[in-house]
Amino acid sequence: MPGGTIELGPITVPPPDAVEIEEDLPRRPPFWSLVLVLAAASLVLAGSLVPRPPLTATATRFGGPGSSFAVAGDRLYVVRRVSEVARTLTAMRLPGGEELWSAAYAPTGERIIRIDLAGPVVLVSGGETTGRIRRTDAYDLDTGRRLWWAPAELVVDADANTGYASDADPPRLRALDLATGRELWSADVGDRFTFTAIGGAAPVAGRMPPRVAPESESNAVGGTGAATVATGTSGSGTGGPGRLAVFVRSGRIELRDARAGTLLRQAAPLGDEVLPLSGLSVGGALVLWYADHGGTGIVGLDPETLGVRWRMPYDIDGGGIAPCLALVCVSSHGDVLALDPADGRLHWRVEDASYVVEARGQLIALGSVPGGLGPVHTIDPDTGAELADLHGWRTGGRGDPVVTRIPLGAPRTVLALVEPTLRRLGTAPEVLLTCQSSPTAIVCRTANGTLRIWAVRPER
Repeated sequence: MPGGTIELGPITVPPPDAVEIEEDLPRRPPFWSLVLVLAAASLVLAGSLVPRPPLTATATRFGGPGSSFAVAGDRLYVVRRVSEVARTLTAMRLPGGEELWSAAYAPTGERIIRIDLAGPVVLVSGGETTGRIRRTDAYDLDTGRRLWWAPAELVVDADANTGYASDADPPRLRALDLATGRELWSADVGDRFTFTAIGGAAPVAGRMPPRVAPESESNAVGGTGAATVATGTSGSGTGGPGRLAVFVRSGRIELRDARAGTLLRQAAPLGDEVLPLSGLSVGGALVLWYADHGGTGIVGLDPETLGVRWRMPYDIDGGGIAPCLALVCVSSHGDVLALDPADGRLHWRVEDASYVVEARGQLIALGSVPGGLGPVHTIDPDTGAELADLHGWRTGGRGDPVVTRIPLGAPRTVLALVEPTLRRLGTAPEVLLTCQSSPTAIVCRTANGTLRIWAVRPER
């Protein structure tokens, strides 16, 4: 697909501070001092007197109406509509934007929601603008050859090379091999359920099916008129050993082998009157958000025995629980608590926030802003203290540290990264609707579907 490199113009950066020069210089400097001064001047003049800007425009790529994109690792993936019945998926290298391969994609209108990487396999989750995933397509990472597809959302455990699909009626859990799409096992759970992979570098969590992203969440990330893009998982894809915890609505909890589906242990540590709402694996513990006749609460379980380590009745609202790096964050009525998953100890509290989300090793608090839900500030993961004010900024995809700001009435966009303080990168001379980033690049979509790519200079 044609696509040339187009000069985008300069990115505005603050001028360097003026260098203060000493005035009281000797009239006749010693000979060797003069030599050193001349040598230093030669080195300076041989290079650039102006620091390299944080952003360097590298490419423009046409997306077009109905297109969508996602950044994963060092690549940009773009779905384009080439006709009413045909779409293509193109992989490009970042930060240069060079095309690596292009392949046919689903013709049914799905947009990219999430990209997962499992060794040599790239998994493209597609669905609606609400964030609801309807299909998963697997491609060879190097060649773009389509390997298989499934008409379902997969929860990916990349290190175990396993993807999990859940059905609501009847309640069933299925495991697929990510390299081939072959079904490894399936289990009739008997009631509605949620699940999480135990341990590993990139823990994953399932949901009680079906799940639709709340409108407030969609508005807070991803941009108007675009699908809510989420950061996916990345792993070796070696198919190593793994375990799965299944939380059943009836109160039963199961431990299963990830690849074989063998039932390793089951228990009902909270009794059969408890409704599991969501579970996750973090910090060497299983953490479960539950509801019973007395309200809601959160409990920490031993991942080997399923025994209760700690339990805290707490009035949790729709924000639920989520991992906050090594902690677990609990959302409740305008506050977020950060708990130690091993013992339930409170580490810190963020007031006037609805959620705390991870963004490539940083934490961002989301709260009420004009127009709905948006970023309010960054958080010190050790103390919970506010590090940078984000009012007026807009986040990119879920789990992405890039933020943008469009001054009122101005046809330009300010770009910055959360690192964890706010690192302002520069200003683009146009309105950018939504942006995503990798460690080396930022990709933004304009109003007409064009994709702008910038290389990001590492901060020294």
